[in-house]
Amino acid sequence: MTYKANRCALDALVPVALVLGVALVIAGVVWTFTLAPLVQGAELSEPVVIAGQQVTTKLLLSQKIFYLHVPVAVSSFAVMAFAAFWSIRLLMTGKRMFDVRAKTAMEVTLVFVAATMISGDLWTCFEWGVWWVWEPRLTTYFILTLLVIGYFILRNAIEDPERRARFSAVFCIVAFVDAPISFLITRLVPSSIHPVVFRTDSGLPPMMLIPFLLGLFGMLLLAFALTRIALAINARAAEVEELKARLEEQDAQAQRASAQEALDRLRAAGARVSTTVPVSSSSAHTPEGVGSNPDSKDAVASSDSSSKEV
Repeated sequence: MTYKANRCALDALVPVALVLGVALVIAGVVWTFTLAPLVQGAELSEPVVIAGQQVTTKLLLSQKIFYLHVPVAVSSFAVMAFAAFWSIRLLMTGKRMFDVRAKTAMEVTLVFVAATMISGDLWTCFEWGVWWVWEPRLTTYFILTLLVIGYFILRNAIEDPERRARFSAVFCIVAFVDAPISFLITRLVPSSIHPVVFRTDSGLPPMMLIPFLLGLFGMLLLAFALTRIALAINARAAEVEELKARLEEQDAQAQRASAQEALDRLRAAGARVSTTVPVSSSSAHTPEGVGSNPDSKDAVASSDSSSKEV
């Protein structure tokens, strides 16, 4: 089949989603560092006056990472959900275009997963004083990261396109099972250090909830725009690869046809040569042919008369 970047209504929304997503993220970041209050941490040894107010606990500036870290993580879950959906569609229909879509979604997922891990490690270092803790949320998301990387290792290990598409689809579906587990682990394991953000009471005051929602919706719009852009690029690349394969096949067929034509000409020429060569007379190779020579008969007669006279 031909891979084409089919233009649709969603593609027309890509520029709008890209611009709006960037604007929302920037607005969220500005709000975060200007209006959002700091989170109070451990108690100070003695009160400190900051901005005219007496503070008795440590204000955690590192908590500002939360406003980008969580939206990026949620976006990675959302994009991976589309990868799993397209993988299921591939197994149901066998259409290779769904393999291209699933692969594209996993590529975008890898970008957001890497951003989540980097921002999460920074948060862990600032908040807990270490770069890594085997905490349930971190552990499950780390497993998800390894699964996403393993997806591309599997694709590169299989050369046959059909087998690669099927095996990758199954692996993607199995890997996505870890996404809801990582998202809900703070509810499944109440002792988790990570706070539960998505609650019925939101868990955040309005001045903190607004920048968080701005970053969340902005990051989701960016994920959508990046996925559509990457999908168009990969679809065109797949179409080029298919056209290249067709040209190579046509060239191979032309070479085989030329070789067969040359072989047929050689056979025809050989047949013509075999029919034009003259066949020698059989009498020239028999003993009777020698006795039929007149000179030979005279010589034999002369020899007989000489022997009688003697």
